[in-house]
Formats: sequence, C-alpha cells, structure tokens
Amino acid sequence: MKKRTISLMLVGAMVATMFAGCGNSGANTNASSTEAGKTGGAEAGNVSISFYTTETGKDDMFQELIADFEEKNPGITVEYIAAGDDQLQQWMALYSSNEGPTVSLMDPINIYENQERMRDLTNEPLIDNIEESALTTMTFDGKIYAAPGTAAGIGILYNKAVCDAAVGGDFDPSTIKTRSDLKDLFDKIEATGVAATCITGVNWSIGAHYLCQTYGAALGSTDERVAYVNSIISGETKEIDNDVFNGYMDTFDLLAEYNYNKADPLVGDVNMDAQALATGACGTWFMGDWAWTYLADVVEDGAAFGLLPIPHSDDASDVINQSIPTSYAKGYCVDASQNTEEQQEAGVKFIEYLTSDATAEQVMAKTCGQALPYKNADVTIESPLGLSTAGYISKGLTYDFYGTPNMCPSDIWYECGAYMCEYLAGACDRETLASEIDAYWQKQEAR
Repeated sequence: MKKRTISLMLVGAMVATMFAGCGNSGANTNASSTEAGKTGGAEAGNVSISFYTTETGKDDMFQELIADFEEKNPGITVEYIAAGDDQLQQWMALYSSNEGPTVSLMDPINIYENQERMRDLTNEPLIDNIEESALTTMTFDGKIYAAPGTAAGIGILYNKAVCDAAVGGDFDPSTIKTRSDLKDLFDKIEATGVAATCITGVNWSIGAHYLCQTYGAALGSTDERVAYVNSIISGETKEIDNDVFNGYMDTFDLLAEYNYNKADPLVGDVNMDAQALATGACGTWFMGDWAWTYLADVVEDGAAFGLLPIPHSDDASDVINQSIPTSYAKGYCVDASQNTEEQQEAGVKFIEYLTSDATAEQVMAKTCGQALPYKNADVTIESPLGLSTAGYISKGLTYDFYGTPNMCPSDIWYECGAYMCEYLAGACDRETLASEIDAYWQKQEAR
C-alpha cells in the first residue's frame, strides 16, 4: 500500500496562539468532532490512524516500519506525516485543524507541556519491556505519557588506536575514573605528538550537552536536582558556590587546555572535528554517539572507537564519574483529545510494535546506530559508539541526562550556550560565567 506523506502549511503566530489557548474544554469538543470525522471504517473492524515524527531524515525507515506493522496488523492503516524544518509548528497546525496525530514522536518537553492531551500509558503492557531508567523523562507526576525512542550517549569519544599508542598497550576505558586519570591520559596522548582532545565550540554542544550535566545525577536524585535548580531560580543559591558546577567546569578547563581547536576555539565545524578524530589528529572529542553520522564515511575499516564518561571530580569511588548520561530525546505518545478510543488503542498497538517487535528493533538499530532501551532488544548495532552506549546501559552505568523533561528550558542551549562559548574563548572568567547563568535561571519559573 502506498503511503501518503502530508506536507503542511504553517500558520505562524496565530496557530501558536490557538494551540496555547486549547484546554480540556477544547479537547472534549475536538474529540466529538473527531468521532464524526475520523472513525471511517471502524464499524467494519478497520481503523485508520496517523503518525507524526519530529525526527527528520528517517522517512524511509518509518515508512518501512509502517508497512511491516500493517502487514502484521490487518485492519489498521497508518498515515505517515513527514515533518519539515518547523516540526513543532507543524504539530501545532495539526491540532488547530482538529487533526491531532494519533501517535507522535516528540521531544519530552513538548509532551510535558501538552500532557492534558495525551493518553496515560502507565498501565499499558508495552511499558514492561522498557528499561526503567529510560522512563524518567517520560514520567510526569507519576504517570508515564510516552515510550522512549533510541538512547543517545553523551561523553568523550575516543580513537582507540591513538589511546593504545599513548598507554603502550590495550587501552581500557574503565581506567578513567577521575579527572586526574583523564589528565594523565591526555598527557600520554600529547607525548605521542597528537592533540589530546577536541571541543566543538558551538552553543548546542557546550551549552546543552556539557552545561546541563551540572544539573545531573552528580547532584543526587531527581528531586534533589529539581530543588537545586529552584534554589538558583529563587536566588537562594549561586552557581559559583556549588561543588558540582565547579567540578564540571574544572574538567571543562582541562578539555580547553588540551583542545585541538585551541587556536580558534569557536570554529565550530563538526565535520572537521570528526575528521580529526577519525584520522588520529586528536585522540578524543567531547560529543555524543550520534557523531557516528559524521565519522562513518571517514574512518578506516577496522578502526575502533568508544565513549568515555566525563569525570567531575577526583573521587574514584563516585559511580557518576564512571557513568555516561543518556538522553532519550524523543518519545512516542498517543493523543487522547482528538482521536477515538479505537484509534488510541491502535496507536498503543503501533507503539508496542515499535518498542518490542524484533524486526522493528533491528531496523531502528541499523538505521539510527544507537542503543535501544528495550529489555527484549537483541539487535546488531553497527556504530561502535552506539555499541559503547549499549555497553554502559548493560552494566547499569548510565543515568537519565535530564531527569525530568522540564529540568532545563528549551532555550538553555541558545542562551547559556553563548555564555559557555565566551568562556571557552577566554572572553570571561568563571565567576562572570556563573553570574550570567544565575541571571538566566532567575528569569525562569520554578520547575
């Protein structure tokens, strides 16, 4: 069956206003309209649902999965809605047109902000197959509103051949348990004539993926992390006085000291930095396992790569120093405001397929090259970086990057990323950086 891919006209600010103004009252009205307009064929045992994804570049993969799902689930047809550059606005346009997708793959913060529209998945059987640590970001007030997609590991990528040469043998990543261990590795790499590490000086990398670790598991439980952020917002606490913030910034200073891009720290060229790691011009690179997208075409056959945690202290017994943050950047949710009960049930079945079917898991692992947080997943991950993340997951050495979906505001990468870039370039000192971050938080609402 051919799939129809829908292209949407954006409605701009008017749509945003309409979307923001929708409440439970609107949801009931929409459900009533949907009952009349979207049930086509349900009485005959057939149901049509729609699937919208904000994960671009995966259209072929999802359409392949839909075809397999429909073959295994006769009576359910899935209309695929492809996202463009303005994914959130397109999603809002669908809702304003009373055509909310049955299933959406969205950022957790988007699901959090629209949870009143979503079906509670807490008691659905599909949840039993998902690693518990992967559900934190999808859980609001004790209810699970989405099933996570692939797991993205964040840390320091390493070229094993470079590290082997540096240590004079087989490099074991588990030996890096403290900041001092990392410095020792850097010194040994540089002694071979190779740059020790690399920072891509862009706001999304150091403003989100690096800075947001300072609000991570090193602070304690999710409740303790939220309490800390709220104390900054209220002005009770200052970043410069926090040991975790200073610990991660001490490690950032170490990375900056040995940076391959030290002469031009804000060059911000991901492809150039991937080339440097792949060819051995530098031994390590702060990034995430998604970087295999940039590396795959430039590495030599048989070359080995992996992922190191970012130690925030010199405490070798701190398990956080040996763990990597994993981000579940997208989640599958089911709309309950504009889809009938039959459509919702079919949507749940579609998510169950995506998160437990062996064919679906293998297709996603092959295409995305990332680990899957599903207990029954027995897949071949071709990316060595994805394999490295999967290894940390299997050892229980991961923690949810955000902890809760609204921990870090959606613009923190942009606003605080600019401050981090200034700091990396030597345009401000740490106290100034900390005060700028404090000021950013104090404009936010309590989490």
